[in-house]
Amino acid sequence: MSSPVQRHVRRTNSSYLTDRSNVTPVKTEDARWSLLDLVRRCRKPLGLRDRDIAVLRGLLSFVPQSADPNSLVVFASNRALIERCDGIDERTLRRRLTNLKANGLLARKSSPNGKRYRVQDECAESKLTYGIDLAPLFAIRSHLIALAEECSREEIRCKALRSVIRDILYHRAETIQPALHDLACRSLRRSLSSDQLAGLIQELQENLPQTGAEQSSVADAVTVSDRQNDRHIQKSKKEKYESEVAPEKVSTASRSSDPGSTVMGQTNDITVSECMALAKNAASFASVAAKDWGDVVRLSDTLAPAVGLAKTDVESARKAMGALGSALAILGIIEAFDRIRQPRAYLQALANQAASEGVDFVRMFRSLTNCSAPSARRITIA
Repeated sequence: MSSPVQRHVRRTNSSYLTDRSNVTPVKTEDARWSLLDLVRRCRKPLGLRDRDIAVLRGLLSFVPQSADPNSLVVFASNRALIERCDGIDERTLRRRLTNLKANGLLARKSSPNGKRYRVQDECAESKLTYGIDLAPLFAIRSHLIALAEECSREEIRCKALRSVIRDILYHRAETIQPALHDLACRSLRRSLSSDQLAGLIQELQENLPQTGAEQSSVADAVTVSDRQNDRHIQKSKKEKYESEVAPEKVSTASRSSDPGSTVMGQTNDITVSECMALAKNAASFASVAAKDWGDVVRLSDTLAPAVGLAKTDVESARKAMGALGSALAILGIIEAFDRIRQPRAYLQALANQAASEGVDFVRMFRSLTNCSAPSARRITIA
């Protein structure tokens, strides 16, 4: 029995669906909300509050999606604005509009009767415009982008410095004066700038008694001898550390059973000084200059939380990559933080690759550090 549906109808429908799927338009970014996101990210240096962001969002909702330069003036009444701003009080609305104007995000021109409207002539050309002009906001887009990037770097700085303070409080709690210890604990709960946190770290270091080399659990995993000599990382069948001065080799025999101790392929050597020279961001947060690979591993453990890496992530990576391999991976992620959207997933992918195929850790580290732009991504402490 033949089908009641004609063949050409089937072909027409299938071809129509195929053509329709091929011409699906690509959704473009809305300039209004991308600007609002930039303002939200850098609201602290702009002196804005959450209500300012809400009012700005309400104003942008009256602007067409095309963001035509001739359509950036909002003529909505205060009542309409209040509805778009989640029903805030009118006095709050007036204060927030004044604050937004003071910060250069909008311009206002009031009419004699206090209303917002446009006066046109017989040719439909605007002669007078009374309203809230958002052109200043769209004009400073490039400035907001740069400011948002600086805010991101400041956030990374603060996270790293807080990690350093926690590390000092954890390992040297008994040697810190009680008053200074309480001040440091309170500072961790406050919203301080990177300069203030750096000053606190300097004060903590100045009041610490001078002791010998600090012992750490990492030192058991990484065998180091003379702290005054730089060492190379050389990948062969086992991870080995070579001194630039002494010919003898120091191997990590205690980790010979770890997956990270076996690496396929060959790689170039790198010294501690070269490692810190490439990892400029991480080196700037070190309380003391790294003298051996134990210091490098400890520094990576201290800074890992600053880029969103939990202790379990570091331990998992260390099992697959070894102490030095995971340390180089973490320092490389810190340098390339602006290019890596998900540091945890990236580190896990490196660990999986090291466990299954093997990874040239030095080449990976050089790739991550060389691709970052120093002018845009270097983290400095004043």
